[in-house]
Amino acid sequence: MGFCDLLGFLFVSYCVRQKNVEKKPSEKFDIEFQWSYINFTWRSPMDYHRAVSNLRYIPENNAMAGIKYYNDRMYIALPRLRKGTPVTLAFIPINSKSKNNPLLRPYPSWEMNVGKNCSSFQNVQSMEIDRFGVMWVIDGVRMNGLTKCPPKIVLLDLKDGGRVLHTYVVPNDVSLYQGGFLNDIVVDESDGGFAYITDNSVQDPGLVVYSRVYNKSWKLRDASMFGEIDASDFAVDGLMNDDLVPIDGIALGPLPVRRKDSRMVYYCALSGYSLYGISAAVLKNEELCKTGEWRRDIEYIGKKKSQSDGLIMDNKGNLYYGLLSRYGVAKWNTKKPLQSARNVEKDKTKFVWPDSFSFDMDGNLYLLANGINKFFSLTYELRLSSDMKFKILRSYTGTNSYLYS
Repeated sequence: MGFCDLLGFLFVSYCVRQKNVEKKPSEKFDIEFQWSYINFTWRSPMDYHRAVSNLRYIPENNAMAGIKYYNDRMYIALPRLRKGTPVTLAFIPINSKSKNNPLLRPYPSWEMNVGKNCSSFQNVQSMEIDRFGVMWVIDGVRMNGLTKCPPKIVLLDLKDGGRVLHTYVVPNDVSLYQGGFLNDIVVDESDGGFAYITDNSVQDPGLVVYSRVYNKSWKLRDASMFGEIDASDFAVDGLMNDDLVPIDGIALGPLPVRRKDSRMVYYCALSGYSLYGISAAVLKNEELCKTGEWRRDIEYIGKKKSQSDGLIMDNKGNLYYGLLSRYGVAKWNTKKPLQSARNVEKDKTKFVWPDSFSFDMDGNLYLLANGINKFFSLTYELRLSSDMKFKILRSYTGTNSYLYS
């Protein structure tokens, strides 16, 4: 029996505080959930059997891409990369008893996930949840012909059952209606609210800026957002990538100590080692972005040791990112040179394509490893098996999201 157990009822709160103080950041990720295939809480057995028979649901074709934690729920984006994906935004309770193959619940409803209905979600790759419980959803995967609906940004009120607060249709000159790929998003709550979004489109890659208060968007295009030839050839889990995949990962620096200081937006191409940064103040200046002058403000940060997909910043200025070809996760203190970055953990079974990250409010960092490269490959044959293809892992960092001070 420990000291705190002997103290009794009067000292419970003291002991809880002491245990929290003593908890140290972890150097490893533990598996929280894992799936060999994805299934859902269908409205009825008949609905499920009908979906299987008419190929509206093909289990092996369903994949996870983005994750975000909020109020004891893990929200999950399921991009429609192949036919047979009935749901593109869902969630699971974080305290779900089932850790293997838990059923996903469509969010905010089955109706909002209906394909070929432009008022519902068509193809969601990622989202972010701000401090007010508003989910910023980017419904913008438009490179596989599965929908003719224009890309859009949808704001959902998570405190009101996912009620749609606002929908913004992204213009074709910002993200192509056929060929665009809104990939990842960070939210900046200053000046009325901004979103910075990577467009992973092969035809027109770039960095999209959306102003909530002005309900406008604009796009920045630069050579730094294209893939790098020396980083294009790499294999993950036996599948070779030889494409020049452009800008993908994005992260926003922590809240500045002084309000007048600007935050840095970091980005990288998937087929690339280079990490770049640019001031959020520059991105928010639409008139400046219309000129070529803004390119002078791009800062070359340095080279990572591997290609990366998702990035995430904590509130202390630590950038976490996946190491695709090295099956790991790295951590970089942005106050130091990028060369000082170190590996948090490497594991060939746990980190098969480390993709999306999310923090909870208790100092935990979640990571989705999803082998998504197989779903993008036109030649890879997907099959049902008992292999765990999707893993949500958790590590205690003792820090919080970049959204919080």
